[in-house]
Order: sequence, then C-alpha cells, then structure tokens
Amino acid sequence: MAEGAGVDYDREPQMGRPGADRLRDHADLPPARTRPPRNRQGALAGRRFLLVTLPAGPFGRVLGRALRQAGAQTLRVIANGGDLLDWGLERTVFTFGRFEAWPTFISETIAKRRITDVVVFGDVTAYCAGAVGAARAAGVRLWVMENGYRRPNWVTLEADGVNANSGLPRQARAYDDVDMRPLGEGPPPVGAITPYHAFNVFDYFAGVILGWPIFRHYRYPYAHRIWPQAFGHARRYAVWLFRRGAREREALALLDDPRPFFLACLQREGDSQLLCHSKVKTNSAFMAEVIRSFASHAPADAFLVIKNHPLDPGVENLAQICRTIAWSHGLGGRVRFVEGGPFAALARASRGIVAVNSTAALAALDFAAPVKLLGSALFDIPGLIDPQPLETFWSDPAAPDQELLGRFRRRLSLRTQVWGSYHNPKVLDRTARGIVARIIEPGAEFLA
Repeated sequence: MAEGAGVDYDREPQMGRPGADRLRDHADLPPARTRPPRNRQGALAGRRFLLVTLPAGPFGRVLGRALRQAGAQTLRVIANGGDLLDWGLERTVFTFGRFEAWPTFISETIAKRRITDVVVFGDVTAYCAGAVGAARAAGVRLWVMENGYRRPNWVTLEADGVNANSGLPRQARAYDDVDMRPLGEGPPPVGAITPYHAFNVFDYFAGVILGWPIFRHYRYPYAHRIWPQAFGHARRYAVWLFRRGAREREALALLDDPRPFFLACLQREGDSQLLCHSKVKTNSAFMAEVIRSFASHAPADAFLVIKNHPLDPGVENLAQICRTIAWSHGLGGRVRFVEGGPFAALARASRGIVAVNSTAALAALDFAAPVKLLGSALFDIPGLIDPQPLETFWSDPAAPDQELLGRFRRRLSLRTQVWGSYHNPKVLDRTARGIVARIIEPGAEFLA
C-alpha cells in the first residue's frame, strides 16, 4: 500500500499532555492474540526463502535472522544501493540487468536456488509485480508484507496478495461465522514510528543514489523521481517538527465551525492505491473529481476538508492545487486543505469520508463514519462501505453496519495483522518473530 494510515503517522502518542486522550482515542487496539505464536526451532527446516523487496531500514536483516532461527535458509535480492546498505553482503544475489530482464532473473533464481518461498513488500509496484508473477508461475509460496491495515500498532502479512488483492472475502455473509468472544486485553502501542520511518526512507534513497554507478540499470519504480522524493521527505518531516502544534490547532479549529463538513483523504502521491487500484491516478485528479461533485451536489451549508497524507513526499504543492480547483468551481470559502491534525476527531465530527483506498477510511468505519471509496479496497463490502454514487452520497451518506464491522475487523486482525512496526527499533525483533509465526502456521487465527 503504499502508505496511508488508519491513523496519522504525524500523530505519535502524546502521553501525559492535556487533551492527549482526544488525540489517541482512535487507537482501538485489537484484542490480544488468542495463543502465543510458535516459532518452533526447525519448523521451517528445508524451506528456502527469497527476500525480494523489503521495508526500508534494518527490519529485513532482523526478519532474515528470525527465519533462519526457525530453520529456513534465506537469500536476499540486491537490486540497488539501498538494498545493499540495508542488508549487507551475506546471503545475497545481485542483479545488474535492465528491468525488462527482471522477471526472468527472478524465475531463474527461484529455479537455480531451489527457492520454496518468495517474500515481497507490496505486490503491485513494478519490481514487486514481476517477482509475484515469477513466484506464481513457479508454484512456490508467496508472502506479501505491507504496512498495517490497522496502523500504527500493526503490520500486515498475507499469502498471495494485499490491499485490493487480499484473499479476504468481499461478501458480508462470509463473516457470519467469526467467533466474537472476548479475547482479552490488547497489546501496548508500539511507540514512535515517524522519526525512524523518515530516517529509514531517506537512508534508503541515499543508498539508491550513491549506488547508481554500480546499479545503473535499476529503474526507480515510483511516480516521482528519487531526488525530489528523498529531499521532499526530509523537508516535510522537518517542517512537521516545527509546525506540528500549529497544524493541530488549525485542524481542531474546524471542529468549532457549526457547519457540517465532509472529509476527503489523500493517498501518498505515486502510491499503488492510486496507480493500480483506482481510476484516478493522482491526488490532483482525485481532488478535481471530489470538488467537482461536491460543488454540484453537496448541501449548500456544508464544507469540504481535504486532508493530506502524513507521508506525502511534498514534491507537489497539493494545497495550492486544491485551492485552484476549489476557486475554479466557486468554492473558495467551502474547501479547506489541512496537513495534519487528529484524524479521529475529524472523522467522528464529519458527515462522511471520501477516499480512494486508504486505511484512514478503514479506521473511519470504527468511528461509525459513512465511507465512500473511489477505488478498490479489501473492505469494499456492502454494509461497510456506502455503495451509492458520490453525487447522492453528499446528501444521504449511509453509516456502516457495526455488527458486520466488528466481525470483519476481528477476521482481518486475526488473519492478516501482526503486532509491531517495521521501523521502531525497540519492536523489530518481536515483529519479525510474529511474521515468522504466521508463515509457520498459515491461516491460523492469532495476533502475534
């Protein structure tokens, strides 16, 4: 998934601060695991794992170690300087070829090294999709990691696909058999993520740039060029540090406006949810469609809040683009663009949420907020998402069925979520062990 959040990455827990519970009340942690994960020594003996793409930072090394502790052999694909910087030289296979040869390279590696399992981080960007296709053609097991559907305290692992490619059913009746008995107290928050995530991404980008003379055929798989993204992330995080309080106050001030409002959530620019799982391919196109519809069909007393993604690289001035589109439709005073603020408070106060395919929209369901999607999503299920056209959504938004939501959320958590973080160094080991536990027992329902 690119990156989006059931909660904002720019909302780290603020313990002991006045009003902190107002900013943390969206956490809604799933219950504790029904039984402990069993990383039995030797449970993966004879299995050979090809780690193709991994989250930026040291997590890949930790995951490799956890797999080997369970008896598996591991091999890491090194396609650029960022991969090399994060992983090192041991247990590696290098590729220096052009992207056109990538699927063949993965297929040949699977065959020559007798690979039994392929691991990717995401399944739709160019290199991930090539590896996914090669793994399926070879008939080996495929494991797809992703940022947590229920962030910030969880990461995702599914067999075969994630997000819109998830194997979870899209029919409401498929969740009738979910066991809803209480499971106990939920695990604690993982702690800070944003500082480590920002550093890992910048570090990885720096490695890609510095390694370019060696990996000169590597093709950066995202929409924006790597230099603007690398420095955009650093600049945007620095601005967030200095303006966090002002942005919170700006967003909270919207709650004092007596007029009803709708909330539109942007994706991270260039995210696969935009490029692969929606008809709108950019945030600009999304804003244009939403604002045009709002201008023609929303109640005259309502206003629209457009919230930027917390990990947007800041390559484009989306605030200015938003203002230009709004003024072109005569809505200069009825459209607000915000960079941060407490998502939970905004979602609860809104009349409804519009998104492409954002985990913010999934989190909004927990607040009983009506949700309209303009893309494909694993939670696009009648009874959860409002299926009516956007034009009528503005005047009569339908709230989610809370009983169905509870069953869906339980199944989602028990089958796809692992407690932890790819970036906070204090929980990397437990996160890796949780992922390995799911690999050892595929389909088991527990929270690791």
